[in-house]
Amino acid sequence: MNCRYPRSDASIRLFCFPWAGGGASFYTAWGKDLKDIEVYGICLPGRESRFKEPCRNSIKDTVDEIVNIICKDYIDKPFVFFGHSMGALLAFLVSIELKALGNKGPLHLFLSGSSSPQSSKRKETILKVKQMNEDQFCEKLVSMGGIPQHIQDNRDLLKIFLPPIYADYCMIDEIQYDRVETEPSPLSCPIDFFDGEDDSNHNVHEWQNLTSGFFMFQTFPGGHFYIKDPDNMSKIISHISQRCNVHSHMQ
Repeated sequence: MNCRYPRSDASIRLFCFPWAGGGASFYTAWGKDLKDIEVYGICLPGRESRFKEPCRNSIKDTVDEIVNIICKDYIDKPFVFFGHSMGALLAFLVSIELKALGNKGPLHLFLSGSSSPQSSKRKETILKVKQMNEDQFCEKLVSMGGIPQHIQDNRDLLKIFLPPIYADYCMIDEIQYDRVETEPSPLSCPIDFFDGEDDSNHNVHEWQNLTSGFFMFQTFPGGHFYIKDPDNMSKIISHISQRCNVHSHMQ
């Protein structure tokens, strides 16, 4: 858990989950503008402050680690989750594990850029990366726009870049969640879902079936990484602030 702007007087915490190959630093910068919220970026092994640790490709181990850390060190205050792409799936899986431990889950989920885990759309897009060699994996990432040109052109940078994103796609391939329609929704917290207008066609409203709480959907200009656009990012931060302010007044 990385926090660039500690706020001991904050009444609520925001935990941000990374996209495939991503780290925590993009999100920890949000803490500068979220004055009443303590922002934590979740850093997975093999990147940024955990660069020397081996990458992990087990979704169960990753979810268990995050759940254990939250329960051990951060359960004293209410919290909300934000996750983009792979991060949206991780945020959901951690949420249902926390709820199973005694309704200790997030007050609100802010999710982005991914079809829901039980949707047919997501299952159709599983890459089966363990069946690919390195060249095949690189070729697939390039076709998806997942490797910046300056990294493609530098073999040394590519060797640093590939292990964490490979591990993350192994985890994505592992994710399975099948909900029986007659069973109650696994979550009760509100879900706000965001997407880029030019991104892939995600099964957005399948997310609505995963909670009995309020659901909202909003799009922003741009593709899969629309959240990196400064104007979009500012609007998302403002939206989260407003929602968290409502939760704070309800405590």
